[in-house]
Amino acid sequence: MQLIVGKIISIFLIAGIGFIANKVGILPISANNYIANFLLRVTMPCMILASITSNDLKADMLITAGQTIIGAAAFFAVATFIGYFLCNKMLKVSPLKNVGVYTFSFAAVNNGFIGFPITAALFGSNILYLMVVHNNGLTLYLYSFGLIVLGLGTSEGRLSSKGFLRSLYNINTIAALIGIAMLVAGINLPAFIFESIDMIGDSTTPLSMILVGMQLGQCEFGEVIKNKKLVFISIIKMAILPVSAFLMVNWLPFAAEVKICLVFAASFPTAVAVVPIVNEQNRDCAVAAEMVAITTLLSLISIPATAAFLTQFFGL
Repeated sequence: MQLIVGKIISIFLIAGIGFIANKVGILPISANNYIANFLLRVTMPCMILASITSNDLKADMLITAGQTIIGAAAFFAVATFIGYFLCNKMLKVSPLKNVGVYTFSFAAVNNGFIGFPITAALFGSNILYLMVVHNNGLTLYLYSFGLIVLGLGTSEGRLSSKGFLRSLYNINTIAALIGIAMLVAGINLPAFIFESIDMIGDSTTPLSMILVGMQLGQCEFGEVIKNKKLVFISIIKMAILPVSAFLMVNWLPFAAEVKICLVFAASFPTAVAVVPIVNEQNRDCAVAAEMVAITTLLSLISIPATAAFLTQFFGL
């Protein structure tokens, strides 16, 4: 457990470096898009490909992937219900047309941009593979049922088939499919190519956390915390979702690594991808961006706490 805590601290110290580098002007926010694109289009696909192809194909990999898909679908359904009940029935956020934005942002978790590198660093390639599967479930949610959720509080809940299909064609999904195909076919990359891909993939963790620190450095938290309902919803999200996920899956006949993946994913902050989707649907993207910022800050507590619990509970 001490080893896990030590790794978590070292990872978030890197975010602190990104925060300071942004504040002193070494890494201005103008570099944000370049680093994010490099991560999403180069280092993350390399990490996914290396993690999958480094395994040997086993029958239980297919079983655990199926269990993860089922668990992810159940999680997003339950998280949406909790978010809607909290935002609309309990807190009655206003204006009413923002209920969908709050609920959508509540349910979506950053299991890719933050989830991949932290999962790889803490739990290794086997659970990273399952987190990739979970991330594909998130993608389907964002561009299918999630678009209907965004319409809550209005008369415009709708499904964009074009956006849904477009979401399936992204480099990380392609890298995962290539890796799985190679795994099934028993194809191994030449050692020098695999080592290069693996080293590039290893840079995902420090670059991701530096970028998180940069983004936090740009957030005006003094302004954000004035929206007390948003802050309360964010705190509930980061506290309740991991507990809810654990209560959902602990009694199920799922493999231990699947349970770890599903519960750990629930501890992540709101997905950054929520912001452009909300904007594209002509909703209040400021609310989504603020929830991303607050939950990312709160994840400095939720991620270590959840990882420590999982380590202790499953005897890792």
